[in-house]
Amino acid sequence: MAKRKARKRKTATKTDSLRSKITTSWKNLVLFIVLFVFSLLLYNVSSSPLFLNLFAVFSILFGFVVFALLLVLIVLLIIRASRR
Repeated sequence: MAKRKARKRKTATKTDSLRSKITTSWKNLVLFIVLFVFSLLLYNVSSSPLFLNLFAVFSILFGFVVFALLLVLIVLLIIRASRR
């Protein structure tokens, strides 16, 4: 039986991994900022108490997620800057 040639896999460097993490965190941050602004707009426009409470909770939740993603992005950018 013939032996198969082992292919060398290209190992991802740490900078490639860090770059993909930064890109992902940017995308998530933009998405949740849009959701936060949209929920705030709906909170201001709605008149029913049920919708007011619902959109208030959504805006608080999305606000915390935006803050957390912003912190993650800042940490990743600091890590990238310290490697250079």
